[in-house]
Amino acid sequence: MFAILLLGYIARMHKQPLRAVATLAFAAVLVAGCTGQSASTDSSSTTSTTAASASASNSASGTNSSSSASSTATSVTTSGSAAENASAEVTPVLASVNTEPVPVAGTDGKDYLTYELYLTNITSTPVTIDSVQALDADSGAALQTYSGAELVSHARVVGTPPGGSPATSVVLAGGQLAIVWLDPSVVGGSAMPTSLLHQVKLTFATAPSPLIPVELTENVAATPVSSTPAPTIKPPLDGTNWFDGDGCCDEVTPHRGASNPINGQFYFAERFAIDWVQLTPDLALTTGDPTELSSYAYYGSPIRAVADGEIVAVSDELQDQVPGANPPAGSLTLDQYGGNHVVQRFEQNGQTYYAFYAHLKPGTAKATVAVGQTVSAGDLLGELGNSGNTDAPHLHFHVMDGPDPLASDGLPYQFDSLQLVGQASGDDAIAPLSNRQPLSLAPGGQSGNRTDEMPLYLDLVNLTAAGSSTTESPSSSGSSSLSVSSSPARSTAPSS
Repeated sequence: MFAILLLGYIARMHKQPLRAVATLAFAAVLVAGCTGQSASTDSSSTTSTTAASASASNSASGTNSSSSASSTATSVTTSGSAAENASAEVTPVLASVNTEPVPVAGTDGKDYLTYELYLTNITSTPVTIDSVQALDADSGAALQTYSGAELVSHARVVGTPPGGSPATSVVLAGGQLAIVWLDPSVVGGSAMPTSLLHQVKLTFATAPSPLIPVELTENVAATPVSSTPAPTIKPPLDGTNWFDGDGCCDEVTPHRGASNPINGQFYFAERFAIDWVQLTPDLALTTGDPTELSSYAYYGSPIRAVADGEIVAVSDELQDQVPGANPPAGSLTLDQYGGNHVVQRFEQNGQTYYAFYAHLKPGTAKATVAVGQTVSAGDLLGELGNSGNTDAPHLHFHVMDGPDPLASDGLPYQFDSLQLVGQASGDDAIAPLSNRQPLSLAPGGQSGNRTDEMPLYLDLVNLTAAGSSTTESPSSSGSSSLSVSSSPARSTAPSS
């Protein structure tokens, strides 16, 4: 949600530890993403996590083979699957991956696998998670490593009371669960692993039993990588200078960190969600008083279907919020966090997907579409608004595996074409937008025409929806947007 992005940006600066940004911004309401979560006093309120920049190391951390107090639960080999070669060993911290990762191409020249790792301490002795590493299960090559501050910024210990001092390590008490957000990647166009394994290094306060040493390395959570490609869709918006205010990958943004405890399990519906706002030609968010909807030139922009499909849900009963402030705590029910919205089912790659278009302008969705209606890519679905859990007009868009915006898991997607203008210079470039200051772009950022890629957090892009051949600037200004230079569709930047 753009509200958390604007109000909570300070907590994401300087690689600060993961903590209760959403709790501070929403008075202890359990809401990390803009579509919301159920209220709780549990530390799940910390799911609007620190968006700490954390580029992961590619080198595998070594094991302490000389210490009599250390042990490796399984060994990684390069001659066949590590999981197949593992012998039976005690693993006091259980590990599992909650989804089958689907490869997706980002605009930064990397192909990503984005998912979450659950770690549960089944002993009664506190244990420190020293590092977590994602490996190619076949070759043993390290794809991503988190330790120290980077691990803290990418992990959340469930049950930790909100509002305490920032964590400096990831410590699990007996029976506690931690969630670790992972985004291993390879250079764009490189061979993607067919399966993953995870190396977790642990240190117990004391040895829990004679069978469990104080220091231990587990190789766990073998996970297949999906062979189904991410769906390629049309952009839902048209025009220049659309800013990705809360997307994937690497950083645990509010969307990325949103974990919905629904119907007895966690769902990560907003894993790949993006909040889209359109900047003026001089890269400002507003043209006047930020508490007036008329100051947002893109308010009322047409929202277009991203693919051929069928409308399965339409909600259009909420009024717009007054921009510039979050809705009062408790003023929205769980099903109102997405505001006025449309859910569309579409088919691709032999799979069924659901596209979620949220925070629409009142009266525009039901005036345009109805449940059961068949639509084509580019058809009008409604207009961009400010309804639901929001403090500034924007389109919240994501793709999911089910029709419920909360009780589903987010899936990656790629736009068939976009024009990359550049990237914001960092998290601290966002807050000035609410004060009518222009967005600061990173010097030397990547740019150019792209095909079949997913926009990433902090990207500024020009979009062309289906049925449109031009991109237009916000209606309040007659000047053109930034020009972009040509560049290869896929970069060969090193993976992290």
